[in-house]
Amino acid sequence: MTTSTPSNESNNSNTTATPVASVPNRRFKPRYIAYIGLLAIVAVCVVMVARLGTSDTTELDGGRIQRLIPTPGAKILQQDLIGIDMAPGYEASLTLNGIPLPLDQTNVVPQTNQVTFKAGPGKVYETLPAGQSCMIATYWQTAFGPAVSSSRSWCFTVV
Repeated sequence: MTTSTPSNESNNSNTTATPVASVPNRRFKPRYIAYIGLLAIVAVCVVMVARLGTSDTTELDGGRIQRLIPTPGAKILQQDLIGIDMAPGYEASLTLNGIPLPLDQTNVVPQTNQVTFKAGPGKVYETLPAGQSCMIATYWQTAFGPAVSSSRSWCFTVV
């Protein structure tokens, strides 16, 4: 007759150890903070880019000017079109580098309230001068005429 002793039981080869299931670590890890930070930075960048994209010329002079052609600081070619696109009910005249652009040399489209100039033979500018050029647009409400006018100036580079 054999009696079992605690020392014999530990040597018994029939006993198997059951694996202990690992408990997932549900702690908030530092890398999650980094992910959240990166997402916040991306969101801020997207908002800033969206604002830059929409804050173009729709806000010029209280919406009276719809578009400056070219945009301020742009680089254009000597044969490119320059001018201004006004809101409905406005007209404009243009001055480039201190020289008024004659009305008969500009292209005025009353339906779109756009006044543009393209340099060419027989015009005050046969080509736009290379370097920095500055434009002044004098504009007024059609109902009141040029006696009550405002002006907007901007510069661009001709290459």
